[in-house]
Amino acid sequence: MVSCGNPGSETDRDTTPSNVSTTLGSDLVTITMRVNADQEALWSALAAGFEEAEPAVTVKVTTEDFATLQQNAPRYLAAENPPDLLRLPAPGDAVKDQLLLNLDEYADVYGWDQWPESQLEQLRVSDDGRQRGEGSLYGVGIGFQLTGLFYNVDIARQIGMEEPPETIEELVTAMEDAAAAGKTPMMASGNNTFVLQALMHAYGAAGDVSAWVGNAPEASIDTPEAVAAASTVQDWVEAGHYPEDLLSIDDEQALGNWFEGNTLFLYQGGWLAGAMDERMAGRVGFVLFPPETAGDPWYAMSAPNGLVIPEAAEHPNEAAAFLNWANTSKEGRQIQVDQAGLAPGGSTDLPVPEAAAGSALSQTLLAFAVASEQDTLIDFLANATPGMLSATLNPQTQLLVSGQVTPEEYIANLQADYESDLGN
Repeated sequence: MVSCGNPGSETDRDTTPSNVSTTLGSDLVTITMRVNADQEALWSALAAGFEEAEPAVTVKVTTEDFATLQQNAPRYLAAENPPDLLRLPAPGDAVKDQLLLNLDEYADVYGWDQWPESQLEQLRVSDDGRQRGEGSLYGVGIGFQLTGLFYNVDIARQIGMEEPPETIEELVTAMEDAAAAGKTPMMASGNNTFVLQALMHAYGAAGDVSAWVGNAPEASIDTPEAVAAASTVQDWVEAGHYPEDLLSIDDEQALGNWFEGNTLFLYQGGWLAGAMDERMAGRVGFVLFPPETAGDPWYAMSAPNGLVIPEAAEHPNEAAAFLNWANTSKEGRQIQVDQAGLAPGGSTDLPVPEAAAGSALSQTLLAFAVASEQDTLIDFLANATPGMLSATLNPQTQLLVSGQVTPEEYIANLQADYESDLGN
């Protein structure tokens, strides 16, 4: 029996279909896992941990460059002997082609359907493969990314910011105070859309954004809230809250500028926490982007490392047990933090894994716990269509921050390209 699951009583298990079981036998079994090479340390450590928890199971890990892996995924899924677990962030086409195992029954027996829905919806897919966020569950995430506001503790003290901002108004006040003290209020690259999306959420468009990224029928972000978010970004550029040379800054340069120690805020991903603790230990705070009104939900962009089980997998029960162990056992959850600096998913009553007190990493883990408790994790705008990031968001955002398009034109252009990409 998988020690860290919550499958219910033995009677409950007996009522599940015979091919779905949480009981792993004593016969020696080898499950195969094909995953991305850039996180090999994570997958290898999880494999070793699961083998220790389940001595009858061996986990064979094969890694591949992420882009190549996604290109080859259809071939792996259609193979006579597919891997038991495959890293696949966008399962829509595979669902349409009936190449993936429907995990609803496993969600029932393991209790995954009791997790925050925003942890699962990116791997829920309609039967026709066109819409994410609705329908059956076809994957489980291991390790979640999370966006939020990094802030420089030294500058915060200098300007009298005793606590992180709890509203957008307080955020603006802090940026104004930083500018008055000769500091850069907010560091970013010229095509970074994270602040834009965070403002959309804060202004009340989180549901629209979620439906849009999930390709819901007739979804649209051409809304007053989205236009207001774009307008705010443009206003902040004109007010000098961003660097004067914003258009010439890419993400790598933005991070380098941040490490110079003259910037108050950087809205980025918690995946940078390790670098923050290495370069600025004890001098960096992290908090979710604040709402417009105190007491409203705090949202965050987030996406998991999605793993799926092929329909023709030889050992689906063992593969599902691995997914459950990685997210619900103390050992599996800690491995995700130690090896990748990522927050583990799972029920909100599970303890937060350990990290050095006061570290940026510990603060990102607590922030993820807050967003999970509020069920306010939203996928990234860039994931709405395959071409959205490079063909639309990046160039259009540069036009927005340079004042070459109005907020209304900017949002309308995003919507038009989105509909074109989807063939609508």
